[in-house]
Amino acid sequence: MNPLLPFIMAGDPSLEVLPHLLSDARALGLEAIELGLPHSDPIADGPVLQAAAQRAIQRGTTPLRVLESLAGLMDSPDIILFTYLNPLLQIGAGRLQRLLEPTPVRALLVVDLPFGEEADFEAELREAGYPMVPLLAPTTTLARARQILADRPDPGAAAPFAQRFAYVVARLGVTGTGPGTDLGPVARRVEDLRRMGDRPLAVGFGLSDAQSLAAVRAMGATPVIGSALVLELAGGRTLRESLRDRLVDDR
Repeated sequence: MNPLLPFIMAGDPSLEVLPHLLSDARALGLEAIELGLPHSDPIADGPVLQAAAQRAIQRGTTPLRVLESLAGLMDSPDIILFTYLNPLLQIGAGRLQRLLEPTPVRALLVVDLPFGEEADFEAELREAGYPMVPLLAPTTTLARARQILADRPDPGAAAPFAQRFAYVVARLGVTGTGPGTDLGPVARRVEDLRRMGDRPLAVGFGLSDAQSLAAVRAMGATPVIGSALVLELAGGRTLRESLRDRLVDDR
């Protein structure tokens, strides 16, 4: 099980520092990391990530510049590109593949791509080695979850975590630390999903403190930390300082 899946926003605090953040993440032993492409009209991002995206955009960060900055990077965990559909459609599947080839990106998490939409676009990217991460909301029925997981199949145990996991959303609404996400329903959802197979699961939205991270690990899933980490990085903390204690399961 991957011990932690951090999220960072490309271009915040700067695009130039991104390779160093990724190098630090790898040095901490992280297998994978989520990297957000800053977008001007996010629908799933809470105020912290919206502000980070806006700061990045104001500094001139664009999807193309992010992908170009990742080209040739060897000292990095596997990257899951967290993005929205419109920037990808503007680039186009063929050009996107060429841009992704020299980077550590291994999968895409497109939060506004409805299940079954843009099927050709998704299939083309998956065949090129860039699968879409299944996203399972609290309102997703188990029957629909089974169908989503089948249509975005697990490539198997030989594939890296970044290409295998399904993302379980812990609560309704947008990203953010917020007060007290109730993890009881999440634990039941994870248990139901684990009965469908041995696919790795990650749980995100509303996690930040050691207790909630440990609770998700106790479910046999990987906790995702995003807004709290982005806020700390913007405040001047290093990735090592922010993640060192959160990588320790202190149950």
